[in-house]
Amino acid sequence: MPVKLEHLTEPTEADLIDLGKIRDETAPAGLNLDTDIKSWTTSERWVIGGRFNDRIVGALLAEREGKRIHLSGAGVRTITQRRGVMHQMLHFLCRWADEESLTLVISDSKDSLSESVLRRKFEREGNSLVYNAAQKD
Repeated sequence: MPVKLEHLTEPTEADLIDLGKIRDETAPAGLNLDTDIKSWTTSERWVIGGRFNDRIVGALLAEREGKRIHLSGAGVRTITQRRGVMHQMLHFLCRWADEESLTLVISDSKDSLSESVLRRKFEREGNSLVYNAAQKD
């Protein structure tokens, strides 16, 4: 199932419905946000969406801190789980990090995202899993 990666800074009403479904289906370990997504997004915080057939089927929360992007709250719609959605999203995120010389950081918690990156080029750094594009050459 081919997924297109999008950086959602101003989610549409349809996107918000899809993100709400992801939140409901993946709570508490998935897309867990204490506030509504539309008011959460700022110039430094956004949602990374995985889109398939015009619908958001996977999502991550992203927060920029200089060249470091903190990722959290991974979730995939139940109906599309086990179809490589998060795998593709992480692949495209790492490619984006490489192109923009960014560092991706994930708190090493027990949420669904941490498990997904253990087999990729993320390395342990304290209590985080880090993908440092500058060191992947």
